[in-house]
Amino acid sequence: MNALILLADGFETTEALTTYDVLLRSHQVEPELCSISSSFEVTSSHGVKVVTSKKLNDIHPEDYGFLILPGGKKGVENLKASSEVRNCVGAFIALGKPVHAICAAPSILEGMGYLDGLPFVCFPGFECGRGLYQENEGVVDNGKNVTARSMGYSVAFAKAIVDFHFGKGASASVDAGVYGLR
Repeated sequence: MNALILLADGFETTEALTTYDVLLRSHQVEPELCSISSSFEVTSSHGVKVVTSKKLNDIHPEDYGFLILPGGKKGVENLKASSEVRNCVGAFIALGKPVHAICAAPSILEGMGYLDGLPFVCFPGFECGRGLYQENEGVVDNGKNVTARSMGYSVAFAKAIVDFHFGKGASASVDAGVYGLR
């Protein structure tokens, strides 16, 4: 299954790259990093430059099983400011494809009504009252999508996405490589 991870300048490094890595290690998902700008190069909140394989204006939502929005305050501000991003998220939603988000990024989904009446989590202070904010949770799978609180939950977020799409326990296949298990 193909997955798309949208990157805007200011994205949270660990949230995006750990999610990419864990999904790839699952051997069930082919994640692609996608720049929302006219450049393939995107700079994280910590100055890490990442070269993506796609640009947003070149993708087709029907080619992907799901979409991921990483956080990072500036990155999320840049995602929110882009009409192309809103159109992309809307297209995934219209196609019935999950949009998973971490940290401040669930606020994009909540603002679009995607989380109305659903449990979710985000970085504290980014909830806007349309969904059922779960303040004591790190990762929430509400049956429609997966959300996570912050960078510290990046591995759990990615594993929850694998389990969401392939069944409970499917993410155990990454544990040996991620945790150094035998």
